[in-house]
Amino acid sequence: MATSPISRRVFLIGGLSTVVLAGCSAPPPANRNPSETIPAAPSPSGVPSPSRAPIPFDVRELIGRPRFYVGHRGSGDNWPEHTLAAYRNSLQAGAEAIEISVCATSDGVLICHHDLSGERVLGVDRKIADMTWSEVSALSVDARSWLGVDTPLEPVSRLEDVLREIGPDTLVFIEDKQGTNTRPLLDLLDAQPRARERFVWKQWAPASQVRAAKERGYCAWGYFDVEQIDRLDEFATTFDILGVPVTMPDDVIRRVVATGVPVMCWEVRFHDDVERLAGLGVAGLMCSNVGYLVDGRPADRDAFATGRRAPGDLPTAIATLGWSSQPSFVPDRAALRIQRMDPTSYLMGSLAVPGAQLSRLDMTIVWPDAVPPRGAVGAVFALTGDAPGGQGGRGDADGYQFSLHADGTIALARCERGVTGSDLATGTVDAPTAGDPVRIRIDVSDDRVRATADGGEPIEAELAEPDGRGPWIRLFKDYASNEAVEFSQVRVVSS
Repeated sequence: MATSPISRRVFLIGGLSTVVLAGCSAPPPANRNPSETIPAAPSPSGVPSPSRAPIPFDVRELIGRPRFYVGHRGSGDNWPEHTLAAYRNSLQAGAEAIEISVCATSDGVLICHHDLSGERVLGVDRKIADMTWSEVSALSVDARSWLGVDTPLEPVSRLEDVLREIGPDTLVFIEDKQGTNTRPLLDLLDAQPRARERFVWKQWAPASQVRAAKERGYCAWGYFDVEQIDRLDEFATTFDILGVPVTMPDDVIRRVVATGVPVMCWEVRFHDDVERLAGLGVAGLMCSNVGYLVDGRPADRDAFATGRRAPGDLPTAIATLGWSSQPSFVPDRAALRIQRMDPTSYLMGSLAVPGAQLSRLDMTIVWPDAVPPRGAVGAVFALTGDAPGGQGGRGDADGYQFSLHADGTIALARCERGVTGSDLATGTVDAPTAGDPVRIRIDVSDDRVRATADGGEPIEAELAEPDGRGPWIRLFKDYASNEAVEFSQVRVVSS
């Protein structure tokens, strides 16, 4: 018997898998004096999502809103991209619509898949157009290198099956990535209930397929980059929504917004992105981090033991290195392992409560294999924003930095707009040795910051701006050699 379509309301209430936000921490090692036990905080599962307007059932109502979120690839920073699991979870997390990329196999089956090749997510260096559905369906979407070693493999889905499963009330932005499937894709959309109320035709703005979609009565979103800005007037009369990358300069985005056509930017990952785009008049957010920006249920400790990345945790080098920028998880040690030649950082957005202030940070640091000849690791904390960039990739925001050096020096410093200033306070601990963890506690009050590391006396400094401390943390490695460092038992208290 064929299954009936699931309504959006039933679909969202159903038992859907979610990313675990809180992990277990290993007990402190016997050869170190433990820091004071950190106070327990309410479980993140008990924090309600922000009150939001009901999800619309017509795309025209959606694009008329002052702000709306679309799950980019099903929110690929949180779940394996373009899978039914990703679409389900991003909708449950609060996305008002989902984005689906479509490719066709050699025998004409339309599947949910972004790349022209299967190399990145399917592990097969062949074009999708050269494989049959039987061949593709035998493969799995593997996002473990991006989302963590314990991320489940997911099946490749036929578009027809996904549309049936998500039901007739879900809004969808849909794109033919190969650019050769206009007619069969439109025919499939035409056969869906409420098709012209639910679907937005998505394409690169200079492409010609939009004419066929508009002739059939569909809304259309055209995306372009700065190279096509001289054709802005043409795009404004062709599309119902204009798309520009979040990396586009402010003055260019203002020009696009000034056309009066609703604008949607991609791909939005950070709270700083949301605030910046709102100030520029952008309504639509094509979001790859829905589990962080929309659902937003902060935890009080890391999730490293799960072997999966928590929503909001992101490597700083994602824009340049993509999936290869993700550090690895070591679940049996409940640790995050960073091993890159270049200085880098890792945003712990899952622990941040926007609008709150960081009061305490605990963490354990170990060089598991070898201590570098020089350099430092540590955390930038009480950051006022979550944007990447900054000196050594440690974030483009104001805050403070704690560093543990290879020779045993510890230091506190002020960071301003991503640039680390001179040390405010220094001290020493026993020089770290390979495999010997160092536990650190940092307390932040209204006027002071105090840091304690195993084997040393506390160091303190005055806060430059007592009311200016924020909730964000970045773990960092600041040396140009490949000795691995591991972070674990990262816990916070916010006020």
